Amino acid sequence: MKILVTGAKGQLGNKIIQLLRKEHELVLTDYDNMDITDLEAVRRVIKAEAPEYIIHAAAYTKVDKAEEEIDLCRKINSLGTRNVATVAKETDVGLIYISTDFVFDGLSGGPSGGSRNIPYSENDATKPSSVYGLTKYEGEEFVREICDKYYIIRVAWLFGELPVSGLSTVYKGTNFVEVMLRLAKERSQEKDSSKASLKVVNDQIGSPTYTGDLVETLVKMIDKEPAFGTYHFSGAGECSWYDFAKEIFRQANAKVDLRPIKSAEYPQKAKRPPYSYLDKSKIEAALGIKVRLWQEMVGEYLAKK
Repeated sequence: MKILVTGAKGQLGNKIIQLLRKEHELVLTDYDNMDITDLEAVRRVIKAEAPEYIIHAAAYTKVDKAEEEIDLCRKINSLGTRNVATVAKETDVGLIYISTDFVFDGLSGGPSGGSRNIPYSENDATKPSSVYGLTKYEGEEFVREICDKYYIIRVAWLFGELPVSGLSTVYKGTNFVEVMLRLAKERSQEKDSSKASLKVVNDQIGSPTYTGDLVETLVKMIDKEPAFGTYHFSGAGECSWYDFAKEIFRQANAKVDLRPIKSAEYPQKAKRPPYSYLDKSKIEAALGIKVRLWQEMVGEYLAKK
């Protein structure tokens, strides 16, 4: 099958290349050879390549910076997605759009109107509380309004192997696992005990997602073609960022003075949902799969390092 990938230089694009290139013909695009903010450029490339599916992974993902670069974030996440959706419709190509748990505020729908503790289903009302979340939701709406053949896949806390060569040499991103491992090494060499501890937020709840599991699920979506619509996918089991870090260090045998803190003690420009655990029952039923525990996902990632 011929699959066109946007955002091919990113973390998810890197995993798509690793897992799909042997069995599928991939058309790899990024800002340098198909600027998604330019409708004519998108139209020219997609019509010339004539893919059977598009995996739209390109996105502006600097969550805090987005609060300042609102126009740029919207240009990429909202309007760029509109362009891809428009051409997918014109060419009758199936579209997979990668969205986020940040479309939820983590509060609405709670048992008493306060902090929520019920997993979010695809039918729950969205209420993004950050520019990033809002623009990704706007992208969702364009896909729903324009396309007939589409899958919107909301994911959370994504981590995976970082691009290091070939098409991906310019990628400068990272992920939480890599950040934690780097900080653990730095803290272990810190002679000042007051600076040796590592503080991680313990009151934001969600679930990590390994790019390998996500890509395998995307392949199943394309192969099985369940009902078009919106689906959730992330690791099984709830955790906080503190829990996530603790498990990383446990599996990596890293000795770290790890301490939990509240979000208020670590102020950030963009508001994060305090609870954004995603209900995966719809995608599990549609594909006949059982989502792995996030701890198992972390284990596989670390084992490959």
